[in-house]
Amino acid sequence: MGDRAAAEQFYRTGEQAADHAHKTNSSAALTQAYQNFVAAAFADPTWGQAAYQVGNNATDLKFPHAAVACYRRALECENNASNRAKILCNLAYQLHVIGETDEALKWARESAKLDPELALNWVNLSIINYTLNNTIESVCCARKANELQPNDPTIQIALAFALMHDRQFAEGLKYFEERFRYKLHQYLSFPFTRWRGERYKTIFIAADQGLGDTLSFARFVERAAKMSKFVHLCVQPELMRLFDYAFSHLKNINIMPLGQPFPAYDHWTTFVSLPNAMGLTDDEIINQPHIVADVPPTRKDWLVPDRKFHIGIAWSGSKLNDINHHRSIDLTFFMELARIPGVQLYSLQRDEKRQDLFDTGAAAVIRDLAGYISDVSDTIALMQHLDLVVTCESAVGHIAALAGKECWIPYSRLGKDFRVGIDGSKAIWTPNTRYFNQTEETWTQTFRDIVIALRERVAMQSLKGKKVLEHT
Repeated sequence: MGDRAAAEQFYRTGEQAADHAHKTNSSAALTQAYQNFVAAAFADPTWGQAAYQVGNNATDLKFPHAAVACYRRALECENNASNRAKILCNLAYQLHVIGETDEALKWARESAKLDPELALNWVNLSIINYTLNNTIESVCCARKANELQPNDPTIQIALAFALMHDRQFAEGLKYFEERFRYKLHQYLSFPFTRWRGERYKTIFIAADQGLGDTLSFARFVERAAKMSKFVHLCVQPELMRLFDYAFSHLKNINIMPLGQPFPAYDHWTTFVSLPNAMGLTDDEIINQPHIVADVPPTRKDWLVPDRKFHIGIAWSGSKLNDINHHRSIDLTFFMELARIPGVQLYSLQRDEKRQDLFDTGAAAVIRDLAGYISDVSDTIALMQHLDLVVTCESAVGHIAALAGKECWIPYSRLGKDFRVGIDGSKAIWTPNTRYFNQTEETWTQTFRDIVIALRERVAMQSLKGKKVLEHT
């Protein structure tokens, strides 16, 4: 046995720093807590609680592999059934984060046997099950967690995603309203009440999620406008020109960019909240038509001459999205598409990941179009001259759907989107999109499948071109 007294002193100091970190959101305090818990674990390597807490702090610091190692170390120590269940619960989730989903399922099930009342473990089981395409089981596990610990926003968000992955959109979006208590606390401080579908009121509709979410849920704005006296839309600046056109026929709408002073209104809501606020059914949500996009004229001199097939690509979504590390893809995989004769690639990436073109030398085969893009309308205009878009699951895919452009998406096995579902076979709102499912930890096989499909697609277009020439 090590020095338990010293370990306990380090542990108490770590608790104080962790408490301060959680109250102030201080990264320095979180690091200080981590250092003290590590010191406690080394002072007494037989004390499982110290190793367990190091794992928890490694989780907070987003070091999932370190967290897994610490939880494994904690399991080597003596633990009662309750503590062992907690360790296995957290181990299971971090294993899921790093892609070891099968092992994660094993330990989550073991945790449930040890302590069937541990609500967060049922959340883990729910998340792991829909990752493994077991959506019915996922919903059952999330409901079990909600029964054990009702009114918990973390659990209700898990239930929301379980339901939506099981294509129960209306109920899922109802539970997704808990995101305001879960993370988006600033919305709850708005001076007016949330919109619940009241008629003939002035409504403030804000973009509370990413660009793609605002774009895809914009399909419900016209329905809301017809119920309201006046509507203020507060959106990402990149959507201003597009929405000005799409909603120009509605005379009771004002469109404003994020960051502007709030206008006077009766109730507030968000784009993603619209279906729930209006009480829409699953069928109404699924079948609501998209907005109509303007296609502004654009020059074509950016097209590389003498190439027969032109493909727009994007390899990374917003880093603010919790699943971005799963859905984003190394640019080098996209370079495989250029091996097919006649293909020319064009980058539609506009954020800091655009630098990958130059860091990898890809600019030699991928033309950078960022200079031609100032907003979503520009992207739509450029897409009109492309034969295909291949993108990670990000806003570019939503833009391609709006533009009516054929789009292929390498679809992550861990970073799933509820609109796409478990494998893309029942995707909503993206009729011209084909999904290539990731079946292993890397993207290698997925892009082999894409290259095979692309060869067929290019050959098909070439054949059509020959037939046209024969008839002219």
